[in-house]
Amino acid sequence: MTDKKLYIAEDNLEFSDYLATVAKREGWLVETCVNGDELLALLYEGSDPALALIDINMPEKDGIQVVEALSDLTRPLRFRFMTGGADAPILAAMLMARARSLSVGRNLYKPIPMETLIAVLNDEGEALVQLEDYPQLSAL
Repeated sequence: MTDKKLYIAEDNLEFSDYLATVAKREGWLVETCVNGDELLALLYEGSDPALALIDINMPEKDGIQVVEALSDLTRPLRFRFMTGGADAPILAAMLMARARSLSVGRNLYKPIPMETLIAVLNDEGEALVQLEDYPQLSAL
């Protein structure tokens, strides 16, 4: 895998900048967006394996609505949902994503300490290599 690609969908710009800065230091190519519509456009225009960190509570399209719109996407992707709020929406998003055979890691709760974020990025980088080498794993 040449480059590790990360999409950050987060409407809190300060938190998004923090995530992007840490990820860039860890060697990720990062694109940020502030709502689900922007994220969907980015996901559909690329074809390489990527990780998407998705805030559950965003304007226009939230994390759950993003999952609903991904049914025909064939790109190898991993997803991690983030929230600073209640458990119910983030758990619903995870269950919906898994029901659609999307590759989803454990949920993240804000604020995300730097050590946790680095560990998640390392784990997800390894998972993306496996997705690239074995695309059938994206359905697991």
